[in-house]
Amino acid sequence: MEAPTLFARLQRRLKSSTEPGEGLRYAAAVRVGIMAGTVLLCGLFFPWRPGEVSWQQNFSWGAIGQRWQGPPIVAEYTFVVRKPVSVYEREQQEALEQVLPIFSRQPYRPRELEERLSGLLDSLSRGVLPLPTEVAEVGRELLSPGNAAELGRVRQTLLAIGDRVLRRPVLNISKGQLAAQRIAVRESPTVETVLPLAAVLDSSEAALLVTELVRQQIPLRWQPVALPIAYQLIRPTLFYEAGLTEALRRAARQSVPRTWGIVQAGELIVAPGEILTDTTIAKLHSYGNARLLLQERRVKLSTLMGSFGHAALICSVLFIYLGFLRPRIFRDNLQLAGLAFGLVCMAALAWGSQALSMELPLEYLILLPALSMVVAILLDSRTAFYTTVTASLLVAGVRQGDYPTGLALMLGGMLAAYTVRDLESRRQLFRSLFFTALGMGTAALVFGIAQEMSMEGILLRCGFIGINAVLSPMLTFGILLLLERTFNLVTEMRLLEYTSLEHPLLQELQQKAPGTYQHSLNVARLAEHAARAIGARALLVRVGAYFHDIGKLTKPEYFAENQIGLDNKHDRLPPKKSAAIIREHVTEGIELARAYKLPQQIVDFIPQHHGTMLIRAFWQKALEQVKTRQEAPLAEEDFRYPGPKPQTKEAAILMLADAAEALTHALPTNEPEQLAAALDEVIQERILDGQFQECPLSFRELFQVRDALLEGMIGVQHRRVAYGSMPTTEKVL
Repeated sequence: MEAPTLFARLQRRLKSSTEPGEGLRYAAAVRVGIMAGTVLLCGLFFPWRPGEVSWQQNFSWGAIGQRWQGPPIVAEYTFVVRKPVSVYEREQQEALEQVLPIFSRQPYRPRELEERLSGLLDSLSRGVLPLPTEVAEVGRELLSPGNAAELGRVRQTLLAIGDRVLRRPVLNISKGQLAAQRIAVRESPTVETVLPLAAVLDSSEAALLVTELVRQQIPLRWQPVALPIAYQLIRPTLFYEAGLTEALRRAARQSVPRTWGIVQAGELIVAPGEILTDTTIAKLHSYGNARLLLQERRVKLSTLMGSFGHAALICSVLFIYLGFLRPRIFRDNLQLAGLAFGLVCMAALAWGSQALSMELPLEYLILLPALSMVVAILLDSRTAFYTTVTASLLVAGVRQGDYPTGLALMLGGMLAAYTVRDLESRRQLFRSLFFTALGMGTAALVFGIAQEMSMEGILLRCGFIGINAVLSPMLTFGILLLLERTFNLVTEMRLLEYTSLEHPLLQELQQKAPGTYQHSLNVARLAEHAARAIGARALLVRVGAYFHDIGKLTKPEYFAENQIGLDNKHDRLPPKKSAAIIREHVTEGIELARAYKLPQQIVDFIPQHHGTMLIRAFWQKALEQVKTRQEAPLAEEDFRYPGPKPQTKEAAILMLADAAEALTHALPTNEPEQLAAALDEVIQERILDGQFQECPLSFRELFQVRDALLEGMIGVQHRRVAYGSMPTTEKVL
């Protein structure tokens, strides 16, 4: 049987690189289910339920004074405009304030005052008037026959005081019990007199006035007995009618109309650009409620399908991008499900911000910037941008065409994703706070000015944006921490834990294989520089380079960089055995990495940095032995690394950086032209061998990596100035 040609092998490898992996994680049926489920769940949050219509935008009572941004609304049928609860309650309160407390009058008669005074003096003479002992003695002295003239003057003065006080109406209740500043005195069933509250006295005011008059007009020696008698002369003349007053208040409350009139069918409710008033917003709310009451309760199929279609169009923005430009993410059902879950969460938050029907701008609390940052950190910034656009469109669609909110969240999310694109510190995550607030705040300010919103309304929006800008980084930090621990994911923040050269594996590598250790550091420097040149994950490449050769710990003496001052043990081994030992450092490195629980993304660098390259030195040695000894043909697979080929840009960069670092020691020259030629030969060899077929590295990026590596190699191989020796002298002045 003939061996397959090079073209056939390349075709087979290309086909295998495009086929998805095995299991549910890469199953096409699961992928279709995820996309369909995303559309269905998001569609449920769109306005398909009875009474929900596309023009019902954000016209809360806080929107008074803004311009209507929607289409013209014409009433399809006649409906009643109900007043807002706050307006209705205010008008009821105003009506209650018009109802005065009702009093009935008991007219004052001077003759009754004289009779009451005579009775009090008679009680005093008989000793039955309740007075203190010393006051009673003063009273008996006043009533003695020798003080008849004095008694007459006191009597007349008391009558004058009582008459003066009772000429003003006296209430039978305290003024503090009355909320009004006027009272109504019912003179007859048909006649009422309105008096200001200041014109009447209550019992405490009457007592104070009596005290003042007695002290001014009656001699001091008779005041102790005159004062209690004067108090008892005063009687209320106005009596509060509590039942009648309450009945009038109920009637006033019921007289306030609950509606603002009727809108006839065909009447224009609001026009584009019209300033929203409380009456206009009440009409819009009443029209929506009328639709809810008058429309059929069953869901219309056309409306339901339209909502799902709307959701499908928006979600397709992200799905098409992933399918064409990020096929690896698209084929990975776990990553696709994570993105889909984020979209559904944003749709749910958008629905909740509107369903709560509060007069606060809750839409600016939708934590879309958190989703943008999580995607940028876990995947890449371009995917984060497309996710942000899709999620923003979903928010605007669920909120029934809320374009200002959608754009504000889009700007805030994009800036947030940009700030974490090259994350190198956990503290750097909170830099997004400022940029999130900047993007969303700018949009809110522009739309607020365009809608002629009050400064208080704009500041309220900015306050909610500030809360969002604080919560989003905190939520991002929590989500990343959860995902790192649950799924063993590697984020830039977690990679920082492995950048320290104090890791036990690296310490052991430095002790047992110092040449490999130094080689790893050099490769890390070259690879990081090349990764930055194309915008790849430089930190991931650096950490991967630190650990890519840890498998050499088991047999360090078999590798050239550790054979300083030692014989080459491969000289005494068959080429196939030597190749097997070299190959083993890959499998042993994986075992060591897993034993030390390194994240999988770091472990992947160990086999992928060699890919399935041919161990050329021992292959050529084996071929020469076959020719000279006429042995059986060799299997090329025995002299190739186990692979897989580089699956990411970072793995491809490490493969080239590893070879470039080896060139700096293998070449006998340090001329840039010869370094460039040797590096080009290495790159061409790997291209022809198909090592870059399974990674998304473009030719343009490949050339950029080549230039960056060459720059680093020249830095290592730079010429040194030869210093002449200093002539010796017997004496240095």
